[in-house]
Amino acid sequence: GRLFLADYALLEGLPTGDIGGHPQFVAAPLCLLWLCPRGHLLPVAIQLSQRPGPGSPIFVPGGRGWALAKLWVRGAHFVLHEMVT
Repeated sequence: GRLFLADYALLEGLPTGDIGGHPQFVAAPLCLLWLCPRGHLLPVAIQLSQRPGPGSPIFVPGGRGWALAKLWVRGAHFVLHEMVT
């Protein structure tokens, strides 16, 4: 009851447009979250695509690319929220 998975599979293959002639992108990440004893939900691992493999690294806190991976999850969360609600 302390591990949760935020799965943004609905975003996989979502068509995106261009802004000013530049293509836009959206990720369909998987984000593993841990409920710490203080009651905070903390991300512990992020994969930016739905399929594992060499081209789909798993980002962890303190590792290279962690801040950027969290940013992609926030973007995906926003897109999913706007799409569904």
